[in-house]
Amino acid sequence: MNKIVPTTASPAFGIIAPTQYLFPYALESKFHLVLAHLVDTDENYAAFYADRSVAGDFIICDNGAFELGKSYEPDKLIELGKKCGADALVLPDYPLAHHDRTIEAAIKYIPVFKQAGFKTMFVPQSETGDWEGCLEAYKFAAMNTDVDIIGMSILGISNALPHIHKAYARVVATQMLIYDNEFAFDKHHHYLGLNSGPALEIPSLRKMGALTTCDSSGPVWAAICGTEYSLNTDSLMPCAKISKHVDFSYPRTRDKNVYRMINRNVELTLNLFKPEENQ
Repeated sequence: MNKIVPTTASPAFGIIAPTQYLFPYALESKFHLVLAHLVDTDENYAAFYADRSVAGDFIICDNGAFELGKSYEPDKLIELGKKCGADALVLPDYPLAHHDRTIEAAIKYIPVFKQAGFKTMFVPQSETGDWEGCLEAYKFAAMNTDVDIIGMSILGISNALPHIHKAYARVVATQMLIYDNEFAFDKHHHYLGLNSGPALEIPSLRKMGALTTCDSSGPVWAAICGTEYSLNTDSLMPCAKISKHVDFSYPRTRDKNVYRMINRNVELTLNLFKPEENQ
């Protein structure tokens, strides 16, 4: 099956949610960022995304570094990628470590992932405050024809630019890359997660022509935690999900107000991804 791959002209947003909320909310998109540790431990979660892959959705399987503190071993990640029907795998990355460590891991495992039939996603990382190191990692991915997707991490980039508010660091980083003629417009750029509500970063990234895909648990989890998005108060106000980690085993609620807020958050977020003439 030929899958429709998102582009900067038609960017896509993947909704991350507790397993019991995948239906109907994750079905709002044909793009998904799938969490490896849940594919590994939750059969219902893995089966849901395997079905979405068969239906033609485009799937990136993360490597577990954000949730577990370290990436899955490549052989295991390949196994998990096949289990959920992933199209691309995130290469091992090392937050807070010297940028060479992430680059060296990519050089070693790109051929392994490619041979297994997957596209590759590289996430630039560096030591705290080392924007130059993060830039070197980015340039490695930009120039490497075997890197299909560049992952712009909310943690990695804000760590490299600690003097900039973390909710806006990726916009600033993207602007700097474009200004210095370093931004790889020919590459798929996936912006990993959101530190704040969607109206802060998404419009700016779209106007720059930088955004291909993005994911977040915010629309669903923020609502479960009692936060409803608003275009009037979005700015730098962090969502409730920032202070309370997502519980992916969270049960279905009977509270109709929670579903009202989820629907509002999802609608507001997805509207930011519509063609400009339809917004």
